[in-house]
Amino acid sequence: MRLNLESLRCVGCGLCESVCSLNRDSVLTAMSSSIILHIEDKVNYFGLVLKTKDDGLVVARPEGSSPGEQHPGSDGPGAKPILLREPCDLCGGEPKCAKMCPTGCITVVD
Repeated sequence: MRLNLESLRCVGCGLCESVCSLNRDSVLTAMSSSIILHIEDKVNYFGLVLKTKDDGLVVARPEGSSPGEQHPGSDGPGAKPILLREPCDLCGGEPKCAKMCPTGCITVVD
């Protein structure tokens, strides 16, 4: 089981970050979330960065989704804060971010 990210469906609500942090630490703080919302200066440009155990960082941008590595000195999505977080544990088999996503941009695939 893994998460599939379709950033073109993302509206930037941040529910995925919130539910992930609540599940992990019982508090609302994006700093403990395994998934972060990435917003650039471009209009309606939303992306997601997910830290996984198997693939490392998965970067989902409007151009597509791909495993990604954070390059030293880069300020792009997934810079230091996501590297310091715990990887996604799929909420013990029932990913809450996928259930809470209002647009279906986060889905579970086997």
